[in-house]
Amino acid sequence: MRLDKYLSHMGFGTRNDVKKLIKNGWVTINDVTIKKADYNVKEDDKVFVDDEPVNYVEFEYYILNKPQGYVSATEDMLYPTVMELIQSQRHDLYPVGRLDVDTEGLLLISNDGKLTHEVLSPKNM
Repeated sequence: MRLDKYLSHMGFGTRNDVKKLIKNGWVTINDVTIKKADYNVKEDDKVFVDDEPVNYVEFEYYILNKPQGYVSATEDMLYPTVMELIQSQRHDLYPVGRLDVDTEGLLLISNDGKLTHEVLSPKNM
């Protein structure tokens, strides 16, 4: 996977933000400073940003007991969202399914599109 994509997925900003980090020498892989965003990160590479380790995880899963007053969405202009209750640097997480703002209950949050499709597809009900 390209280094800029790798770091973007792990919450270090947009691809353009990450390219600036890389260009400015903030990223090291296996103790070597990398200055090219298209560097191909391998599974066994040790990636650091500003001397802090970055451990890539392809999918994240959260089970949340959604309280009343929160909307099952990634953003909303009227109500706080369930995403505000999750502590993750990732920006590609989303609720799997929906609970109304006045409803509380179990809600799955993930970035696994295949799982989301399996759970929500009418043919699997």
